[in-house]
Amino acid sequence: MLNRRRSWIGLCLMATLGVTTSTAWGQNQDARSLWVDFNHYVRIARPDLAKAAGEKLLSTVNDAQLLDIVEGTREYQDYDRTLVRASKVDELKQASDELGRRIQQARIARSRESSRITSDIQALGQGARASRNATERLRAAGPYAAPALLNALLEEKNRNLHPYILEAMVSIGRPLVAPLTAALDKLEPVQQAQVAQVLAEIGYPRALPVLKLVIENPRTDAAARATATTAYNQLARSVNVNSDLSAAELYLQLADNLFNAGSGDTSQLVGIDSATRQGLIWSYSPSQGLTYVAVPAEIFADVQAMEAAQTALTLNPGMDYALSAWLMSNLRRENRLGEGKTDPSYPAEMLPPQFYLEMAGPLRQHDVLARALAINDADLALDAIRALSATAGTDALVRRSGGAQPLLAALSSPDRRVRYEAAFALTNARPSSTFAGADRVVPVLAQAVRQSDTKYAAVIGSDTASANRIKDALARAGYQAFGDTTLRDVQQFIANEPGIDLLVTNIPSDQLDGLMRQTDSDYKLSAIPVVILTTPGQQNAINARYGTQSRVKPVLWSDDVARLQGAIEQIVGESSGKPMEAEEALEYATRALSLLNEVALGASNVFDVLDAQAALIQALNDQRSTIVTQASQVLARINTVEAQQAIADAALDIARPTEARVDLLNSLAASATAHGSKLNASQLDAVLELVKTSRGELAISAARAHGALTLPTSNLVQLLTQKK
Repeated sequence: MLNRRRSWIGLCLMATLGVTTSTAWGQNQDARSLWVDFNHYVRIARPDLAKAAGEKLLSTVNDAQLLDIVEGTREYQDYDRTLVRASKVDELKQASDELGRRIQQARIARSRESSRITSDIQALGQGARASRNATERLRAAGPYAAPALLNALLEEKNRNLHPYILEAMVSIGRPLVAPLTAALDKLEPVQQAQVAQVLAEIGYPRALPVLKLVIENPRTDAAARATATTAYNQLARSVNVNSDLSAAELYLQLADNLFNAGSGDTSQLVGIDSATRQGLIWSYSPSQGLTYVAVPAEIFADVQAMEAAQTALTLNPGMDYALSAWLMSNLRRENRLGEGKTDPSYPAEMLPPQFYLEMAGPLRQHDVLARALAINDADLALDAIRALSATAGTDALVRRSGGAQPLLAALSSPDRRVRYEAAFALTNARPSSTFAGADRVVPVLAQAVRQSDTKYAAVIGSDTASANRIKDALARAGYQAFGDTTLRDVQQFIANEPGIDLLVTNIPSDQLDGLMRQTDSDYKLSAIPVVILTTPGQQNAINARYGTQSRVKPVLWSDDVARLQGAIEQIVGESSGKPMEAEEALEYATRALSLLNEVALGASNVFDVLDAQAALIQALNDQRSTIVTQASQVLARINTVEAQQAIADAALDIARPTEARVDLLNSLAASATAHGSKLNASQLDAVLELVKTSRGELAISAARAHGALTLPTSNLVQLLTQKK
């Protein structure tokens, strides 16, 4: 302590005298002192000295030596506090992050060293204290200890250790269930019985299917079957599972449970390595023992669900829903692979998931779509709809046997892309007879016509003034915002828009439940992100109430637009129904207009294009010339006064570019040719005036419209005589 105090005094004097501290570290300072000094100087708020100690330490030792120092130093066992504090200081962040990373890497490597695990297994039989310490280290190794533990259990030379190994396996618990279940049905009778009992004592239901598999296998040794039966019954009772279920049924149930688990927070799944963000997929063969491949955490549940579903199919090839479970897991697995990530568990000879989905046919595709809609997985739903579009006839699309009609339900999906693709699929099917829900198809096509890259936000304020402040902030963040003090005030706007991207509110926390119930009952709002602007006092209560809902995010209210925009971007990025870019929006709008044109031509007597008339008329004011032209062409096929007069008003608008007016006049001529003139007197006069005053293509198109409208030929005579 005296030496430490002298060193500290010396450093303070040097700093006071203006002497640099960068060369103050003597060669005799060892790495342990550097670690102690780093912690000390961080905690007394001397970042300059802490940085020097940390950087010196990093350059002096490797990862293993660093961990030896950390674990061997009695002071600062709570060093995590030091690293957290240092990470908040710009000057120390880099050194702090590097120290934390290297300590963690060393811990991972050490816990998985085969020599250390083997040594710990041998120590299990060396007395109570040695066994307790060895078991604790094996528990830290978790599933990585499984291969060595099982090997030791299989080796006759370790016979005296077997009781201790079995006890250690039970102590390690759930992390060992996946590797042990991968091996159980392939083990020799004695070890099979031992591992079956271990799985029962661990008490995790994941083991039920393989225990039943061992029981059902006619080649299982009688004694091993008896033990497996006892273990199965013990485990089934503890988790309240029907003991009469077959192994195939249990594997399907496991696949379903794993798929559901993958729909939530995958970081909490048993088998995820929190340090590497990977999950371990186990396999076993008598020649190689237990081996694993590591897959990204995002797909861990889906890979396991695929395995369970495939086993169910192997046991019962006629189990249709097991195939559906495999298909949806495989599709979601691919969808969730991030850029640059691969799945080493997916065999190289396997084809892309869409191949298997399309091969499976409409019934299984409907299963996938129904599940996707139930969990609000837009990507999975789009996969299923595309497959249905490619393989299903009309009856298969709208008359799924055995239950609900998922494709019709997709017309009310919170995700606009899912709604549009469902409507496209149903329209493209060109049904010859009506079906329940047919009247919902054209309105969804109309939504797609109006789709653009504009981002819409609904605002519910605690009062009008705060609603206006929120709308101003959202407008500066790039949203077209509308709103007032109740959801009822904005329902009409919501109904008219193709999709709402965001709901922002600052109403008191005691009113939020009512608002959330209202959004749940409106398909356009039921899955959109909800930003709650609140106070520090209410934020904790809101987090506690809605913390499990990924679409809800409380944000402290301020006039800082950048802060609000950051919160918006984060929650929108984490939620479904993400805003569309301009190119994608244009593609959806043009596809919808093409289909509406077919409907207007009478390609189907099931759909009524009049349901889209209002949206088509509004589309004449779109900023995209392609949309204006296509909308006018569809309107030209509609035999109503409103349609023709809307085309005429747009064509006669002198503020529009000449090319756009030419296209609109051609559509007006087509409308008049098909349905006769429906223009009012002032519009007819304006057409005649345009004929008289225009030149070039505009004049030719105006003349064509004049003729189609069957205006008096005297107009032409007058024009000719005037020119003479």
